[in-house]
Amino acid sequence: MPLSETGSLSINQNEESDTDFEKTTINLRRLSRRYIKTRNSLVRVFLAELLGTFMFVFFGCSSVAQYKLLNKAKNDSASFLLVNAGFGFGILAAILTVGKASGAHLNPAVSFGIFLVGQLSLLKLVIYIIAQFIGAFIAAATVYVLYYNGLTTFGDKMYSLETAGIFGTYPRPELSIWGGFFDQFIGTTLFVTGIMSVADKIRDPLPNSMSAIMVGFLLFVVGNSIGYNAGFAVNPARDFGPRFFTFIAGWGSQVFSAGNYYFWIPLVAPMFGSLAATIIYLIFISNHLH
Repeated sequence: MPLSETGSLSINQNEESDTDFEKTTINLRRLSRRYIKTRNSLVRVFLAELLGTFMFVFFGCSSVAQYKLLNKAKNDSASFLLVNAGFGFGILAAILTVGKASGAHLNPAVSFGIFLVGQLSLLKLVIYIIAQFIGAFIAAATVYVLYYNGLTTFGDKMYSLETAGIFGTYPRPELSIWGGFFDQFIGTTLFVTGIMSVADKIRDPLPNSMSAIMVGFLLFVVGNSIGYNAGFAVNPARDFGPRFFTFIAGWGSQVFSAGNYYFWIPLVAPMFGSLAATIIYLIFISNHLH
């Protein structure tokens, strides 16, 4: 094995030629680029958004599973901050992973806002949203497998709304339909307004890593602010993908009928919130700077 002048191992000094070296090693990067590579931008963003949304929802829903299981085992000893941190750090990790490939929207409401300002075509909007819903669905299935043994400790309540809340969001009993709508509307409005600011490279060109930190912190703050009412979905894919998984995995139609058919609110209200956020950012901030 060749050594550098300092005596440490070096991968830059080889006794063999580069050709001979390549023949005796396994280079997954070279092999994958040879057989699995696309130059189609639609396929590229689809794959990136699917993976990014999977990571985000997996980390978030796993944190909810831990929160519920710890409280069941230790009599409400776990803090809801565990959930807020799970989703906040989860979206941070996802943005750092796929941001360069797709921009890491990870949320149909965010993609819709970017579409409204003319930075995304209608076709790409559809591709982004489909990938996000699929990624969230697969994430929920993975969390289910990961925590299946823990879920069995609920006994007869394994397929109750209590455990369904690990995957989708559900309102508190006292929350009205319009209260729930406003909850999701205002939460998404503030979240997307903040993202617009972070993503505005002309106004303030933040490095990608700093943008990821700011978005993660922003979601953490949203969770701390509005999480009590209905779990701060502020993301149609994050809620409906896992909800649809529970529907087919054993929980049944109760996941749609619960909360006076609350399920449509995390689908619809965030899109109106995205529209409001776009208008607010343009009128109050962007139009006066560009």
